[in-house]
Amino acid sequence: MRARILLYSVGIILISVAVTSFVSVGITVNNYIEGKKGELHAACVLLGSEMATEHGSAAELLYDEYAVRYAEATGFRVTIIGTDGEVLADSRSRENIIYMENHADREEVIAALSEGAGHARRQSESFGREYIYEAILQALPGGDALVVRFAMEVNKTRIAAEHAQPTAALSALIGILLGVFIAALFTRRLTRPIREMEKQLEETFEMYKQADNIRKDFVANVTHELKTPLTSISGFAETLQGSAGEKPEVRARFLAIISLEAARLSRLIDDTLIIADIESGRHIILPDGDIDVKQAIDEVIESLHPLAESDSVKLHFDSEYEMHIGGDAGRFKQLVLNLVENAIKYSGDGEHVYIKAVKEEDGRVCVSVRDEGIGIAKDHIPRLFERFYRVDRSRSREAGGTGLGLAIVKHIATLFDAELSVKSELGAGSTFTIRFPAD
Repeated sequence: MRARILLYSVGIILISVAVTSFVSVGITVNNYIEGKKGELHAACVLLGSEMATEHGSAAELLYDEYAVRYAEATGFRVTIIGTDGEVLADSRSRENIIYMENHADREEVIAALSEGAGHARRQSESFGREYIYEAILQALPGGDALVVRFAMEVNKTRIAAEHAQPTAALSALIGILLGVFIAALFTRRLTRPIREMEKQLEETFEMYKQADNIRKDFVANVTHELKTPLTSISGFAETLQGSAGEKPEVRARFLAIISLEAARLSRLIDDTLIIADIESGRHIILPDGDIDVKQAIDEVIESLHPLAESDSVKLHFDSEYEMHIGGDAGRFKQLVLNLVENAIKYSGDGEHVYIKAVKEEDGRVCVSVRDEGIGIAKDHIPRLFERFYRVDRSRSREAGGTGLGLAIVKHIATLFDAELSVKSELGAGSTFTIRFPAD
C-alpha cells in the first residue's frame, strides 16, 4: 500500500511539474518577446537618428547600406519604407526588393505614419513566418520623412530552447526531487498507522499460532498423562477379575496400586482444570482483595504437615511481621502450596524446607521456598515452568507429580503481576522466589 500511494503521489507530482513547466516556458517566451519589443524600438530610434544627422536629405541616403549594417549589428530584420508605403530597403530581401509589395497597409506602418510609432505581431506575407514589428516615423532635413522598421522572427521553439528550457528543466528537476522527497515523508507518515496495524496483526497472528501450538501440545500431553494411570487401573482391575483376585495379599496390593493411580489421575484432572480456569480468565485476581501473607502461609504449612512427616522432611517458616498483599487468597495459597509440596517431594529423608516471607525496602513482599534436595541443572531451568516438563521423569512419577505444579505457579504469579525467579545447583537444593508488587 505504501508503494502504491508513493507511486500515485509521484505520478501526480510529475503531471503537476509538467503542466507548470509548460506554463512557465510559455510565460518565459512571452516575456522574452515583450523584452525584445523595447530593443526593436530602441534600434529604430538609433537608426533613424543616424540617417537624419549624418546624411541630410532623403536623396543622399544609402538605404541598403544602413539596412544591412544594422541587421548584422542587431540580428534583427531591418526595413526602410517611404511614406507612400514603397519599400526602399530590406536586409532580408536585398535582391528582390523591387518585387516586394507596397507596405502602406501594414498595421505598424499605418500607426507610425499617423502616431509616430507603431508595432504589430503577425505572419509575414513575404516570408510566411511570424514576426513582431516595431516602426517609427523619422523626419529628415528638407521636410522629407520615412518609416524605419525593425522586425524579429518569433520562433517559439528556438526561444524556449535557448532561454526557457534550461531553467525550466532545472526547476522541474528540483521540483520533482523535492516533491518525491516530500511525498515519501508524507507517505511514510500516512502509512505509519497502517504499518503499525499490520505489525500488530502479525504479532496477534503469531500469538494465536503459538497459542494453537501450545493447545495442541497440551492436549497431546494431557492425553498421554491420562492414558498412563488409566492403563494401570484397567490392567490391575482385569487381573483382579481373574484368579489373582482370590489371593488376599495380591488383591490388597493391587487395590492399593489402583487407589494410588486413581488419586494421581484425580490430581492431574484437578491441575488441568485449574490451568484451564486461569487461562480462560474466569478467575480474576482482585487488586482490592486483602491477603494476610503470614496467616495464609501458616494454613498451607499446616495442610502439608502430614505429607512432610511421611517423607521425614522438616518445614521451617520465618516471617518478620504481619504483611498484606492485594488479590485472591485462594490463588495465593495454591501458589505457595505447589511450591512447598514440590520442595517436599524432591527432598530426601531428614532434610529441611525453609519458607520465608519478608517485606523489602521498596515495599514489595518477597516469599521464598528453599529446599536441600537434589537441585536442578542450569540447562533445565529455562523450561522449568512449562506444562508437563519434568527434570527427572521417573522421580516425578514416583513422587506423584502431575508435571503441572510449576506451570500453575507461573500462571498465578502472572495474575498477581509478581516476579518469579529460581536459583538451583545440582546436589545443593533449589530456591524459588516470588516478589509481589508493593501496595
